[in-house]
Amino acid sequence: MIKKEKLNETGLIKEIERLSLETQKFNKSLVIESIGDDCAIIEDKNRMLVSSDSITENIHFNFDLYDFYEIGEKSLLVNLSDIAAMGGIPRLLVLSLFIPAHVNEDNIRQTLRGIIDTAKKYRVSLIGGNISKSSEFSISATIIGDYKDENVIKRFSSKTGEQVYVSGELGNSWMAFYLNDNKNYIFKNYPNLKSEDKKLIENLIDKYKLPQPRINLGRKLSEKKLANSLTDISDGLVKDIFNVIGNGCGCEIYIDEIPINEELKYICMILNIRDYIDKAVSFGEDYELLWTAEEYKEKELLKLSKTAGVKIKKIGHITDKPGCVNFLKGGALYFPKDFTFKHL
Repeated sequence: MIKKEKLNETGLIKEIERLSLETQKFNKSLVIESIGDDCAIIEDKNRMLVSSDSITENIHFNFDLYDFYEIGEKSLLVNLSDIAAMGGIPRLLVLSLFIPAHVNEDNIRQTLRGIIDTAKKYRVSLIGGNISKSSEFSISATIIGDYKDENVIKRFSSKTGEQVYVSGELGNSWMAFYLNDNKNYIFKNYPNLKSEDKKLIENLIDKYKLPQPRINLGRKLSEKKLANSLTDISDGLVKDIFNVIGNGCGCEIYIDEIPINEELKYICMILNIRDYIDKAVSFGEDYELLWTAEEYKEKELLKLSKTAGVKIKKIGHITDKPGCVNFLKGGALYFPKDFTFKHL
């Protein structure tokens, strides 16, 4: 076990190795050698999917909104979404922890528990990684998945006339971040706020601060060939829509069809937030799936929505105007304010 009084690299590696055993029952046919050598050794008969993502303190999370267990959860959830966005199956995880002085060993244990429990939920095996000192707490994860036959869905593959679809609802993550950052001000300066409204605000924060990767939906879209171009919405629809548009194509998005949570609309009404649509389509962090499909597949997609238990909404169509994306509201051009996070 890690000593309580001081961080120790060797002890931490041993602790991670011990925890990883909880995930080793998954994907046994893939893992030849796991944690303990310079590299893990894997073998697979299928084609591999590899993606890497990281979350960093004060950029992707803060300690006012997330506890350390939830930080661990989020670090894996955002990576799982990348596999979902290819219609693949997540298999293996390589993890790197960057640990500052203000993060203690109990914090690390809680973070690791969040990672391991999430890995077990999605049947992902932790097989290796790295630890290092840093000035801010950061977690980087590389997720390895696979897909069978030719059932993988790429970006930039739409064709003119296809419909644009999105899963779930947009804007929930923005709502959670906004309410958490402004909760004290709201509770103090809105004296007519009902107790049930305050409870609703608390529930919205708790419910939507973590994404839910659409692994099962992505696999079904792939298996049933119900998507021709697919991505996930991490940076907001305003930016990510360009990831599904094929060569020589453009797109029209119907603002009135964007799926928005009714509770979000209600909170925005009582708080007099009028630009919530703009925030919903540009803030990002929703990790819903965004894809295109031929018009005749709409009935099957609606059927899939019921069987998979996930909302699926048609929000636009692909045009023959290269690189041109138009947002329409009430049939007229609409120009949403861009609140997209800039990575650089």
